[in-house]
Amino acid sequence: MAVVPLLIFGVISYQVSNSAINSKISNSSLQVLKLVQKNIQYESDKYQKISDSLMVNKTVQDGLYRFDSWDYMQKNNFIVQMNSIISGHMSNSPQIMQIFLTDRDNNPVYSQGWFYVSQETINRMIDLCGKNINWLSVNEGNKNYIIYTHPVISERGTGVIGHTLIFIDAAAFYNCLSGVDMGTGADLMIMDSYGNNVANQNSSFRKGYSVDSVLFSYCRQNPNENIIRNYKFNDRLGMIAYSFSNRQGWLLVAAIPDAYLRAETYSIAVTSLVSIILCFLCAVIVYRQMWKSISLPINRLVQVVGKIDNTNFDQMTFYDDSRDELGFLSRAFRQILQKMQDLVNQVETEQNQKREYELKMLQAQINPHFLFNTLNSLRWTALMSRATSVSNGLAALSDLLRNTILDKNEFITVEEELKNVSNYIVIQKIRYGDIFTVTYEIDENILHSYMIKFLLQPIVENSIIHGIDEEGTQKEIHISMSRGEDTILTVISDNGKGFDVEKTLDAKKNKRLTGIGMQNVQERIRLCFGKEYLFHIESRIGEGTTVTMEFPYISTLPETPKNLTQGKEREKDDSGTVR
Repeated sequence: MAVVPLLIFGVISYQVSNSAINSKISNSSLQVLKLVQKNIQYESDKYQKISDSLMVNKTVQDGLYRFDSWDYMQKNNFIVQMNSIISGHMSNSPQIMQIFLTDRDNNPVYSQGWFYVSQETINRMIDLCGKNINWLSVNEGNKNYIIYTHPVISERGTGVIGHTLIFIDAAAFYNCLSGVDMGTGADLMIMDSYGNNVANQNSSFRKGYSVDSVLFSYCRQNPNENIIRNYKFNDRLGMIAYSFSNRQGWLLVAAIPDAYLRAETYSIAVTSLVSIILCFLCAVIVYRQMWKSISLPINRLVQVVGKIDNTNFDQMTFYDDSRDELGFLSRAFRQILQKMQDLVNQVETEQNQKREYELKMLQAQINPHFLFNTLNSLRWTALMSRATSVSNGLAALSDLLRNTILDKNEFITVEEELKNVSNYIVIQKIRYGDIFTVTYEIDENILHSYMIKFLLQPIVENSIIHGIDEEGTQKEIHISMSRGEDTILTVISDNGKGFDVEKTLDAKKNKRLTGIGMQNVQERIRLCFGKEYLFHIESRIGEGTTVTMEFPYISTLPETPKNLTQGKEREKDDSGTVR
């Protein structure tokens, strides 16, 4: 029983560690290649910027366009000006060996540098430039160099008027590879678009010549694979990591030998084998002691634990009075179960209290919210009106205050709730006049059923405040209430200007009381009846808003604490007792 799991564990550990190490080396190699590629790109950008600056230079443009028509003095003046321009670039970039300018017929117009370049090489590079190959590694005259070719486009719109050829010492790109450690025995190299060696860390490959045509062809055909495993490169088996540079068309290759890859996994294999043998010997010794002192008591404890109900921890009857660890464990386990049972009872009590407190807080929240908006409307009335409108508003306000502050019932009839809405609309009419109208579509069979107080008013308020626009266009609010099988479906819609639902209902982003009122309605329905009842807001800016909500049909007054108290107080009033 001990040997088989240990052997399986050892084999799996070796496989996982070997895979993890290879994966880690592969990922790190690709990361290194990306960094090296950035260095190469930075180096090549310097020469591309020089070529771009020469292409847009007025002296170069005029010289290539008019060189054939100039006399000796004009050509000599052109060369003097170019010497000044090119000397500055070459002094800033010492790796530049030669800079050529040719006309549209590939004839040399200007050259500055310190070594000879054949016309055949120039013609070849210009021909490759037409094939979108601007970079090439060349070995000529026992000197390896890189040629960057760029066509010069006329600013006059006549097309290509010549070419710029920049000859760069290959050592410039070798510096991008120096100091990069890919592992013991690893090699890092750059191949151009023909598979020729541009620069590499291993001096066994001659620069300017093909390194491995098979490898180059495979990498070209599979540009996104990036990793080749078990590849024999330079007579050594190993892993190949490669990456393409789309701008130059170059291939960056890292060859990591298999000996380096397996060095760490071999050490892990030996360590795992020794650990398995030691663990097996220890397991044999420990097993004999466990059977006598641990296994049997634990089995009895497991049987008792298996009989315990998920929420009833009082069924624990097992007790071990021994003084060893298992005895201590059993006593501690019994205490934990008792504590868990106490916590379950406490949580249930706290949840019931929390629900009651949340309902109280939500009810308390809606009152100041409503009073604030009502008093604000009356303030506007006091500024604009002098008599009748104020009287009507105060009458409606008095009725509403009686229902919100004096009447402590959480539930009222649908008829009373509609009356509250009507009073609120009277107050809002004082402020807005006839700019909006309200229509009702109410099922008469639900008028005497009960619902949570002040569910409709915040939604109507939201329709008025958010629905009326600055232009004063008359808007319509429609209130529909109908009975389903066991529910009452309420739809309040308007054709106002609409609003952003998420932004308005986010209490942290929107501090306006209308957002609080809408959330209050939804939360009160959830706390009283649960999440299964519908509450949905749909609004489109410029088209209007529709609020759809659903709550259960209640034919008798629910027995909430507030309603029971209010009912007893009413019974005392009927009997003549003074409260």
